[in-house]
Amino acid sequence: MDKILLIGFGKLGSHLYYSLKSTGKYNVTAAKKRSTKKSILAGLIRSADVIFICVQDSKISKAAESIIKSGAALKNKTIFHTSGALTSDAVAELKQQGAYIGSFHPVQSFAKRTTSLTNSFKDIYIAAEGDKPAVKKAYSIAKSIGSVPLTIKKENKVYHHICCVMASNFLSALNGRIEETGRKKIQINGFNNLTFLNIYMPLARQTLGNIALHGAAGSLTGPIERNDLTTVKHHLEALKKSSKELLSFYILMGIETVKLALNKKSITKTQSANLYKLFSNYIIKQ
Repeated sequence: MDKILLIGFGKLGSHLYYSLKSTGKYNVTAAKKRSTKKSILAGLIRSADVIFICVQDSKISKAAESIIKSGAALKNKTIFHTSGALTSDAVAELKQQGAYIGSFHPVQSFAKRTTSLTNSFKDIYIAAEGDKPAVKKAYSIAKSIGSVPLTIKKENKVYHHICCVMASNFLSALNGRIEETGRKKIQINGFNNLTFLNIYMPLARQTLGNIALHGAAGSLTGPIERNDLTTVKHHLEALKKSSKELLSFYILMGIETVKLALNKKSITKTQSANLYKLFSNYIIKQ
């Protein structure tokens, strides 16, 4: 029975914790608080076979550093982060310590932290990338919690995350506009035999469910809502090189998302101004 440690117990981490625990296949522990004593964390790391770093993108590097500083032997351990935007390179220093590294990204939206088992991992896709042993382990874990694993190339990870942002974050922003105009009925047209879209459908459905429960602002997640300028710029640079048409759409919806995040008060006016400035730097001059 694999011993799994989750570092971070927020929205994603809590859902993953209860999903893993419900299988009965793993001994699952979570470092739930930042105040977890170093000696306790070191012991948890030492005994774990698999470690999931379930923290915000900006804190992944610090979490990896904490793992190294614990002094625990990392050889042959499998360590994932759950970021959609970053590749396994974000924890490359752990590989130098002998660990197998990878990214394990659930193509799903988690609006609230949970205290019990949900079906949030059932039938969703898990984008796996990294060392071969890590990807193999990701497939095994994903299947055990009812998810569908897929392998993504490192160079395509940013485009995958752009699709996630469009399917979820922009959908929240779009529905915010719909709410403003007072429309009460939303018709969604179905698509047949489009496997590519099917990957993002569970994410979009969950986001719509979140909107129904919490409203557009309450369901908003993602890099803009977190004021993650680094990730947004990464998206903009990728689209600038590959698709001017998609770049224009991303900027348009990104601006709407900033407005919604400001309405939610998850970002400040100063932060929104910085985001607007970033988008303006990529507007295509006619």
